[in-house]
Amino acid sequence: MNQRSSQSVFDSKRGIVMGFLGPGEDLITGLKKELKKHGITSGSISCIGSLSNLSIVQLDYDDNQMSYSKPIRWDSPVELLSGNGIVGKDEQGELDIHFHGVFVDHKKNISGGHFLQGGNIVAITLEFTVLTSDMIQPKREVDASLGFPLFNFYANER
Repeated sequence: MNQRSSQSVFDSKRGIVMGFLGPGEDLITGLKKELKKHGITSGSISCIGSLSNLSIVQLDYDDNQMSYSKPIRWDSPVELLSGNGIVGKDEQGELDIHFHGVFVDHKKNISGGHFLQGGNIVAITLEFTVLTSDMIQPKREVDASLGFPLFNFYANER
């Protein structure tokens, strides 16, 4: 049986990329690969699909201090009910994706969080849409007051 390979199409007139990631592809790495094919460095992602395992962090709050949990792994399949993210550049100018999602496991438990690159492997398919912009460039920069790398948004000149 041939395995489905990831694929995407870019409607440059409307600024929309639609596609899917195939089985075995990492969610964030795969999205970056598809966006690089089209030269996309700015946009918003929406997707649904299934993952054979996943790796996330979730918000922790202790002593009036917010932080992220240690990485949490699910080593059983989950259905991604809703995934959303921002496409931009990191501080080195490389493509970066900030991605959050809500999922349900095989025991019908619903959870979600901030997805980590490299640990979210597609099970059957992951279908995505990206709305792009050539006039706005998100750039992830460390916010000194909060201690987190956050996206700032800059206008691109024509």
